[in-house]
Amino acid sequence: MTDDNNDQTEQGFQLPIYKSQDCSTADPTPQVTLDMFNELQLEVLQLRAEFAKLRNQVEQQNAAND
Repeated sequence: MTDDNNDQTEQGFQLPIYKSQDCSTADPTPQVTLDMFNELQLEVLQLRAEFAKLRNQVEQQNAAND
């Protein structure tokens, strides 16, 4: 399941990733620094962990009700 999701999101489009010192403020295109990218990856991992906890709680409640 996760492999399919990763494949679909990565094929959509890719943002260029810049180092902070390489960013120019005059460039109107969206720029993602390496720090921003790493921060987003960490946030995604935290959200996945939270989602897994919630899923387990729901499954436990469903099992208890059955």
